[in-house]
Amino acid sequence: MASTSSIASTLRRALLVKVISKPTPSRDDITAVIELTSAKVVEALQAQSMTLYLVEGNQIAFRHVYYAPSLWSADPSKAEGFKANAAKLLELKLPLGQGIVGKVIAEGKPMFFRNTQTQAPMMLSMAQTTGFDVCSMLTVPLQVGALTIGAIQVLNKEPRNGTQCVFSDGDVGLLQEVAEYSAALIQRMLDPKFQPCPEDTAKFIARLTNHPLVTKIEDLTIDENLVTAVGDAIIRREHIFPCSRTSPNSLSVLMTNPLDYARREAFQQATELVIDEISVASAPFIEALVKKHFKNDPAATTTDIDISSVAEVISSAYSGDGSGEIKVEDLENEDSAPVIQLTNRIIEDAYICGASDIHIEPMEKDLVIRYRIDGLCQEKLRLPKQVANGLVTRLKIMCNLDIAERRLPQDGRIVFKKYTKKNIDIDLRVATGPMNHGEKVVMRILDKTKSTLPLPALGFSDENLARYRECIRQPYGMILHCGPTGSGKSMTLYSALGEVNTPDVNIQTAEDPIEYTLPGLNQMQMNRQIGLTFARALRCYLRMDPDIILVGEIRDEETAQIAVEAALTGHLLVSTLHTNDAPSTVSRIGEMGVEPFNISASLVCVCAQRLLRRVCKNCKMPYEPVGREKKIIEEAIGWSGPIFKANAQGCPVCNGAGYKGRVGIHELMVNNEELTNAINKEVEVAELKRIAMRTGMKTLHQDSMLKVKMGLTTIEEALSNVPPDLIK
Repeated sequence: MASTSSIASTLRRALLVKVISKPTPSRDDITAVIELTSAKVVEALQAQSMTLYLVEGNQIAFRHVYYAPSLWSADPSKAEGFKANAAKLLELKLPLGQGIVGKVIAEGKPMFFRNTQTQAPMMLSMAQTTGFDVCSMLTVPLQVGALTIGAIQVLNKEPRNGTQCVFSDGDVGLLQEVAEYSAALIQRMLDPKFQPCPEDTAKFIARLTNHPLVTKIEDLTIDENLVTAVGDAIIRREHIFPCSRTSPNSLSVLMTNPLDYARREAFQQATELVIDEISVASAPFIEALVKKHFKNDPAATTTDIDISSVAEVISSAYSGDGSGEIKVEDLENEDSAPVIQLTNRIIEDAYICGASDIHIEPMEKDLVIRYRIDGLCQEKLRLPKQVANGLVTRLKIMCNLDIAERRLPQDGRIVFKKYTKKNIDIDLRVATGPMNHGEKVVMRILDKTKSTLPLPALGFSDENLARYRECIRQPYGMILHCGPTGSGKSMTLYSALGEVNTPDVNIQTAEDPIEYTLPGLNQMQMNRQIGLTFARALRCYLRMDPDIILVGEIRDEETAQIAVEAALTGHLLVSTLHTNDAPSTVSRIGEMGVEPFNISASLVCVCAQRLLRRVCKNCKMPYEPVGREKKIIEEAIGWSGPIFKANAQGCPVCNGAGYKGRVGIHELMVNNEELTNAINKEVEVAELKRIAMRTGMKTLHQDSMLKVKMGLTTIEEALSNVPPDLIK
């Protein structure tokens, strides 16, 4: 039965992706469900033969037929005969009500036959039909409530020690249980509108993953201190409930789906504990446990409100003529208006989903809410247009902006802990702007609980990492990181500062906003409303005995001039800039009014970067590139060979996306004598790029192709972010 177990294991994974993770399964998925159910039946009952029937109109169709290899082990020549018989049966259809299967489907009750004196004629008849001796037969209906959609029939248990084995009364109960939860999922394939109850789904998952099922709180041993230590924020975000420790560094947990590896990994990283034992429970059961253990938490009264339910209240309230405009004074009380609950739920839901940005976009007829997750925007909600002003006004109040000003862009910051009773410690960087259908709001989520990553984990190639580490240990000069918003510039700067942050070094930062709080750093939050700008902070820092200065962004001529001045007077200055690549950063600073000789004298290096989606390690597919793909890789890095592409169906690890996480690509331009001369002569950007490439710089495109070669990403993802180089 080793081969059967292997087949069953593979099919379990396929089903859990298709059925449990898929929001709307199609009728085509029913084949996978039936194969999996059949494999589970054979594995559990050790049956020699199994047939699954489904009702189709007024007929009964054979949908799956299985014969065990033991039936032809004594005479291998019979194998082809059994295969032919199975193929023949799969083309047959029986009238409703005919035979034993018809009676089981009509009555909805199981039938159990053994080779006894009274039932011998029945067994003999079955033997003539099947082509092998039948000593026991068990048939159970596939029922969903009062509806019977088919039946499962098994013949003979596998022989043991040379003697025939018959099914027992216990086997009847086991097969009925398998049929009970399998029927609900088969019906979901047949009718996408049908949703099995969470308890049925939990039974199915427990059986197919071979994990114990928990349905009663009394059956659990729960360590209260462990639950409190983990906290409700992590439990609610990952839907994993900790029960007890199995060792100082491991624990047992409850999950709805043990094969959801993404949640398991996120939970383990957040708690720094290893999941050792897993039991299966339904989603309502886990939610009930959370409510029970955090009932004294003030958040208990508000966290139960789901984002979709609040959205429904909003939609119904504003579905009329739009007369229900929200008054500003209604927004002051945290729990008074549905729009306030909606605002909190949007932020909390985005945080739980792992979003980096929230987009609130007014369209002609409605309001669209989108999240950016792993670099891609995903639509989450559509709300009535009338709620737009109220939602934007609420957000402006939360970040202390002018609610009367709707014609000009505004920037602000939300300290979310002031507006929620949940254990979610995040800040949001808010930007508003007037669009043609109203004000758009974009919020960048800054998670204070996250720590920076070490430099080697950011995707630097070995060569770039060694050169970059040399640069950040220079006593003075200017290090610039460039790239679009969300390309990982700040994370790289913080990681670099983490490497050089020692007690004998004074590091001062001027940030807007402070994204990560690092011990040992003197961090200053900018506030333009009172005149605290980057330029003013820099002037202040030059009188505070700094060794290293971090400026969040060089935006204007004044900041650029003072930054260069700091770099020329014995300080190491690190900052960010918005340019496409490393060489164009030189001309960008020049446009801000900095003299070329000051740029060349102060510049240590420029690092341009992007973030590419990582191809899922678990389901990526190898292939040999041909044609244009092969030519692109060869021209970029002088190599060709097998690479990987994303699996369109995905897997449980990547939640069906084919990609999981992101990796950085870098273009590191280190200053040298040749570059200094070129900058002083004000040569064009293209020539600067040629000189940098001659002196060892790998372009963004070249580095992206190296990541493709290493199997970290795909060529499609690389080319969608960075086009091939025009300059050779």
